[in-house]
Order: sequence, then C-alpha cells, then structure tokens
Amino acid sequence: MSALDLMESVLFLSVVVAVGVMAALLTSRLAKAPRGSSPRKDRAGTDTASGLLRHYRFRDGYLLSDIERDDAFLDPDTDRSIAYKRLVAGLSDISPDFAAHLDGLTARGEVFMVGGRIGDDPITVSGRLEDGGVLALSIGPSDTRDGRQVVETVTLTALQTELEELRTVLDAGIAPMWRQDAQNNVTWANAAYMELADRIRDDDAPSWPLPRLFAAHLEPVPNDGTLRRCVLEVPDSEEAHWYELVRDPMPDGSEFFTAHPVDRLVRSETSLREFMQTLTKTFASLPIGLAVFDKRRHLVTFNPSFVALTTIGADFLISRPDLRTVLDRLRDRQRMPEPRDYRSWREEIARLEEGAADGTYHEIWELPDNKAFRVIGRPHPDGAIAFMFEDISAEVSLTRQFRADLDLLQAVLDAAPAAIAIFGADGGMVGANQVYRQIWGDAGDSQDLTSLPNLTRSTALWAARCQPSGIWGEIRQFVAHDIERAPWVEEIETLDGTQLLVRMMPTRSRHTVVQFFPRDGAWADPLSDLLQDMSPPELEVSTPPMATAEKAARTA
Repeated sequence: MSALDLMESVLFLSVVVAVGVMAALLTSRLAKAPRGSSPRKDRAGTDTASGLLRHYRFRDGYLLSDIERDDAFLDPDTDRSIAYKRLVAGLSDISPDFAAHLDGLTARGEVFMVGGRIGDDPITVSGRLEDGGVLALSIGPSDTRDGRQVVETVTLTALQTELEELRTVLDAGIAPMWRQDAQNNVTWANAAYMELADRIRDDDAPSWPLPRLFAAHLEPVPNDGTLRRCVLEVPDSEEAHWYELVRDPMPDGSEFFTAHPVDRLVRSETSLREFMQTLTKTFASLPIGLAVFDKRRHLVTFNPSFVALTTIGADFLISRPDLRTVLDRLRDRQRMPEPRDYRSWREEIARLEEGAADGTYHEIWELPDNKAFRVIGRPHPDGAIAFMFEDISAEVSLTRQFRADLDLLQAVLDAAPAAIAIFGADGGMVGANQVYRQIWGDAGDSQDLTSLPNLTRSTALWAARCQPSGIWGEIRQFVAHDIERAPWVEEIETLDGTQLLVRMMPTRSRHTVVQFFPRDGAWADPLSDLLQDMSPPELEVSTPPMATAEKAARTA
C-alpha cells in the first residue's frame, strides 16, 4: 500500500467518525425534547414558533427588549439608543415597503405586516403599537410552501381588529362606496351601496355579483380628483337622488369610487337660482338704476334702468369695465356734474369709491340738461360696492318751484303795510314779514323754522313792550282753538306811546294770522272802520268781550 492510499483511508475514517458524532448529538437532543411540546414564548407572551421570530420593543427610539447572541440584525453590544436606527436601516434594505408602513405606524398607529427577502429566504416584518407608547417590531421566516405562514398572534389580532374597525366605519357612512376591478366588476361595496342596490334592483335578482348602479354615468371614467354630478332614479322615492362621483385609482390597478349624496346641495342651488331669477326680474322692473362692482372694482351686474338713466350702451357694460372707466364714460356723456379740473375729478372719484365702501356716499348730481340724479353708494359683502342712481328731476323741479312760491309769498308779505305773523295750532310761528321784524325784532329766519319763536315767547315780547292789557291771553286762546275763532280787532299801546291795532284772523289748516296796524287818526271809530274796510264779506266779524268792556270804559 502506497503512502497516498494510506492518507485517503485515514481521511475517510475521520469523516465517518465526525458524522457519527454529530448524529449522536442530534439524537440525544431530540430525545430530551418532550413530545407535543408547544412553541416557547418570549417575555411578552408571544408565540415564537420554536424561536424563529425575533422581537424588538422600543419607546421613543430606545430599545427595551434584550438582544439575543445569534441576532442577525443587531450585535449584542449595540448601543440601545441607536438600535432603532440600525434596525430600521437594515429592514428598509430587505423590504422596500417597510419604510412607508413604519411611517404609518408611528404617525397614525396603523398595524402592518410586509414581506421581504434575505437572500433567497422570504421573511415577514410586522409592527404594532402597544400600551404605553411602545413600538413593537417582529421579524420571522415566511414559508408558504405548505400554505402556512409564521405570524405572531398579537399582530394577527391587531390586523383583524383594524380590519373590522375599517369595515364598521365604511358601513356607517351615508355615501355609497365600491371597488371595481380591471374588468369593471364590483368586487367590494359598503353597506350604503348594498342598501341602494336593494332598492333599485328587482327582488328576484341575485345578490351577487353586485350590479353597477352608476355604470351609465362612468363613461368616460372621471379624471382623478374631479367630481361628476349625476342623478339616480329610485323606484321607492318620488324624487330623484343626486350624487357627485369621485374616482381614486388603487395600486393593484383597480378603482375605488365614492358617490357623495348632494340632494340638499342641489335643492339649495335650485332655490338660489330661482331667487336670483326673481331678484333679477325685480331689479329689471325697478325705476332706480343699480350697478354692482366687485372688490376689484369691476362691474358685475346692472339693471335696465341704469342703462336708460346713464345712456351708456349695454354692450359696453357687458364687457365688465372697471369703476373709473364707467365714471369716465358718464362724464363724457354729461351724466354727472362737470368737474372744475382733472385733479378735482380724480379727487371726486376717490371720494366716491371710499364713501361707497363705508356706506356714507349720498350725493345729488345736478346735470347740465337740468336733470338731477340722487346717487347712493353702499358696501356689499366681500369688498363689493353698489351704486343706486335715481332720477329726481321732477322732485328737484317741484322743490325749486315750491321755494320760488315761498319766496313770492314772502315778498308779498314784506310789501304789506301791516306787521304780520302767522302761527300754527301748536303755537309755533311759521312766518313773519319785514314790517313785523321792524316793530318787534324777534322773528328768526323764515327759511329755518326751528329758529322762529313760538307764541308764548312772542306774546311775552309783545306784553313787555306794551302797556298792560288783557288781550295777550285772548290771543293765546284764539291760536290754540280754545275759544270761538271769529275775527276781531283790538287796540294796544306800546311803551313809547305808539298806538297799534291788533287783528286776529283764522285761516285754513288751523293756522292764525296776527296783524299789527298803526292807528289812523282820520277814522272817527278806528275799530269799526277797520273792521268794515278789511273784513272779508263772508266772515262774521266780532269783538272780544274784553274789547267791548274797554271801549265802554273809555266812553264813560
């Protein structure tokens, strides 16, 4: 036997002995393991499937659980404060979906279980949140050759609980939701969709597969993020139901649809549209011109009266010009007062805009053609402003005529030789002439009724400047309608010896005219002559009892 053959024989015997020793060791360990033993559990009480699952528990990034010596992801001497970052970095390389699911777990508490690979061996990574803010990660083999997968009970329970909660939430919603596959078959639907399907389909129709209730409104399919409004007829309802359809694509190529009920919104829009139509018709029939400008001061609406009053063409207004352009057009057409210069014109525009914004603009525009507009500016919501144009030419003309008549009446009164004062039934003076002012002085401003004295003040003035007499009370009673209102005349004497005749005469509208005449010495009986010459024929002239007594005393 050669040396080479001897060496081969020795090597073969060594291998046989080594295999025998290993077999003996494995046999002894199997013999020591009790039959029917269950998988051992970790400190958290989780099944580890004969130690195949690895568990890691963290709080605020700090490792709480122990690191086993044969751990494939963390070294036994790894710093617990950086263990979380190392483990996440290692698992992110193994499973591309791990990072996204971990973000969902930390942000929203979403339990997850994802797959990955270490070489050719499949693994499963799961995560959940425990009490006290503890984040738990589990890693184990994923062997699906016999249809089974190693999953810890706690994670599986958490996934099932979350699934039930999601189903409950989706079924509690009033909006129908459903999922369609690539062939447009309904593969899932919530309770609202199924209830709507039961109301629409016949009783004899099968419950599955579910019908496509909105198929007629999904051609073509709505774009992502867009709304498509549609109406659905339901046999057991007299009114049609409105929905807004939303489509969301799913990662697996299927599509998720949501039909939001918008019946109340459609009714509100219909009511608003009808109200706007009514409002538009009302505005169209108003004699007042209306123009509304938005917060950017562009014209947004106007009525026919505005076109007629301003003579601005509707085609120009439809182009939505801004406020300054409209005012320039009004100026060109002489539909607003002509400014003195360009600077004052711009100042007027700024004042008009500011006044309308705070609701204080209220002006009378007197136009060159003798027309007059009342222009009012009012603020509207969202910074808009509205202008109202009212043609008050007739009103202004009537006011001017009334003022002219008053001026004429005042001129006639001022031309009379007697001092005249007119009082209302309430004792307020409504007018006096120039002679009255010369004699008594206190007559106020005839253009300002609030400055005119009342009867009490006037009689007090008369009494203070005359000799004692009892007619002042008679005058107050006459004006207040407390005694008979037949015209009468009486004589008074001022402190300087001037003799005056006082004549009381009622007029229409319960007013009273008080006249003061200088006594004419040529009359034998000034009272009777004055009454005969000045009293209207249809009036029965009388003398107050007090005057009769005074005349009798003077005759005696």
